[in-house]
Formats: sequence, C-alpha cells, structure tokens
Amino acid sequence: ALSGIVLQWHMSNNPFPKKQLEALPESTVLFDRNGRPLARSLTWDEQWRLPVSLHDISPWLKKATIAVEDERFMEHPGVDFISVSRACLQNLFAGGVVSGASTLDMQLCRMLDPRPRTLGAKLSEAARAWQADTWLSKEDILEAYLNLAPYGGNLQGAEAASLRYFGRSAEELSLPEAALLAGIPQSPARLRPDRFPEAAKKRRNKVL
Repeated sequence: ALSGIVLQWHMSNNPFPKKQLEALPESTVLFDRNGRPLARSLTWDEQWRLPVSLHDISPWLKKATIAVEDERFMEHPGVDFISVSRACLQNLFAGGVVSGASTLDMQLCRMLDPRPRTLGAKLSEAARAWQADTWLSKEDILEAYLNLAPYGGNLQGAEAASLRYFGRSAEELSLPEAALLAGIPQSPARLRPDRFPEAAKKRRNKVL
C-alpha cells in the first residue's frame, strides 16, 4: 500500500510535459505558388526544426532508430524493465555508469525538459515516459522523437538533418543514409558527418 502511494505521488509530481511538446517553435518556410520551398529560417531559439508527419519519414530511418536506440520500443510501456535490469547489473560490475537503459519515450521526455543526468532526473523521465504511453500512441511518440532528436549543431529533427546532410527530405532517405542519421543522436557533437565523417561512418556501420 505504501509503495502504491509513493508511486502515485511520484507520477503526479512528474507529469508528461505535454505543453512543451505542443508549444515547440518551428522554422518558418516560405513556399512559391506551386508549393515548392523557397526559403527557411531559424526558430526564435536558433534551431532548424522542420516537423513532418511520421508518414513523411523514410521507413528505414524509423526501423534503424528503433533498432539502435530501443529495440523493444513497440512492446514496453515507456520503461524497458529488461534493459533496466541489465543496465543495473552492468553498472554494478563496472563500478560506475556504463549503461543507462533510456527508452525512446524517456529520451523524448529529456529533450522536452532537459536536466542534469542524475538519478532523480532518470526517475522523473521514467515516470513521464510511463504516462506518455498512456496518452500517446507509439507512432505519436516515435514521430515526436524523430522531429526533436539532435542531429548535430542546431539541427533538430530528421527533416532538417536530412536536408542539411543529404539535400533531400527525410522521406527520400536510402538505407545507408537513414542508418547514418539514426546513429547521430547518441553523441551529436562527436558523430555529425559534416565534421567527423569517419566517426559517423563507423557508427553508421554499427547501426547497419
């Protein structure tokens, strides 16, 4: 009974940041009369953010992202207890943090409300991710993640990254291109292909 009260208190004090998700600024795009983009501009927070529907993102990028970031994404309720158990054992034997077990749902919560990487922040992300899975579908969560994930510099989201690195929309990505993009969010500053092509290629091969 006590554990249930504590859990309920923790959940109520860590609601999913839905307002942040709905209020994210988007880059302004100017189109010609035929619907072709003429110019794009940064958001007020100096980011390139061009949200697109999940249907307008290459299936390869969706599959590659799930494979490398959260292989049980479609099965778990926001928190992957199998990965958590494995991470606890790995960290225990390593004597430090070597695995975090963050799901895509938890990573989305972190992107919406960035905090220092502490145990408290991790527990908050877990509570928020659990709630996200009750309010949003897995497709909604994956779409939000792919539109917010960091891809190097001030590129947020797959569409902005695809246009910058490959000169085409996220819908047109090939398998190798999708694999390269899927690997970047793990360490955007170290894996951006325009500055560190060899590191990006090595990570792409791991994703593949």
